[in-house]
Amino acid sequence: MPRAADIPEYILGHTVTPSPTNPLGVKGVGEAGTIGATPAIANAIMDALAPLGVKHLDLPLTPERLWRAVHDRTAAAV
Repeated sequence: MPRAADIPEYILGHTVTPSPTNPLGVKGVGEAGTIGATPAIANAIMDALAPLGVKHLDLPLTPERLWRAVHDRTAAAV
């Protein structure tokens, strides 16, 4: 079962572009740079499970939830 340590490292970078609309030049982007990783991993898992007939899984994608999805689809096909 894949674990967090099995996920490839992320390549991080940054660009400095001050906002012209306020004196501090700051922008309110919060966690915008990190929020894309979770859906990318979830989509990769769904792509991997698609041949088994798994069409939807709710987050969090725990090992037990993945095992049950695969097991339930496999058992239904037998």
